[in-house]
Amino acid sequence: MELINQIINNPQASFDPLNFIGILATVIVSFYIFKSETSISFTKERHEKLIFPLFDVLEPILYQSPDSEILSKALNIIERNKSLADGKLLSVYYYCKKNPNTESFNSLCSYIDKAFDKSCRRLQLKTRSLEYRINRNQYKSKLFLVFYTAIWAVLFIFSLISALIIFSILITAGGLFYNSANGTTQIIFTILGLVCILGLFKILEKHL
Repeated sequence: MELINQIINNPQASFDPLNFIGILATVIVSFYIFKSETSISFTKERHEKLIFPLFDVLEPILYQSPDSEILSKALNIIERNKSLADGKLLSVYYYCKKNPNTESFNSLCSYIDKAFDKSCRRLQLKTRSLEYRINRNQYKSKLFLVFYTAIWAVLFIFSLISALIIFSILITAGGLFYNSANGTTQIIFTILGLVCILGLFKILEKHL
C-alpha cells in the first residue's frame, strides 16, 4: 500500500488514474472469466453425464410409486458417475439401494427435481415452467404445490420491486455523475452503461 501511495504521490511518475482503473478492471474480469469457465465446464460435464440422464430416467415417475426397473437404471447412472455426485446424492443413493421404499425414492426425486433446475440455470437453459410441472404432477403434494406457487409469486414481486428501485437509484446517481464528469469519463461511463443494459437484457431473456 505504501509503495502504491509513493507512486501516486511522486510528481515524476506519470500516473494515469483512468489507465490504472482500466488495467485493474481487465485483471478482475479476466480472473472472473477464467473462474467462471472452469465452473461452467464442470457443471456442463455433470449435467450431461449425471443430472440430465438421471432426470430423464426418473421424470416419468417423479414423486410416484417407485418402479424397480427405473430405479435400477437411476442407481446405475449414479454408480457410473460417482465422481460427479455430491455428498447429498451419495447419501440418497445409499438409502435407495439399501431400502428402496417410497420414502427413499421420494428423496431421490426431490434431489434430482431441484438439481436439474439448478443445473439448467447455471448453463443458461430455461427451466421447466410452473404449468409444465403441474401438468406432469411434478410436485410432492398439493400442499407443497400451493406453497411453491405462493413463494414463487412473492419472490417474483419482491425481485421486480427491488429491481425497479435499484434501477431508479442507479439512473439518478448515474445522471448526476455523468453531468459532473469530464469528456473522457463520460465516454467510459456511457460504455459501462451500455454493457450493463446488455447484461440486463440477457438476464431478462434468461428468466422470461
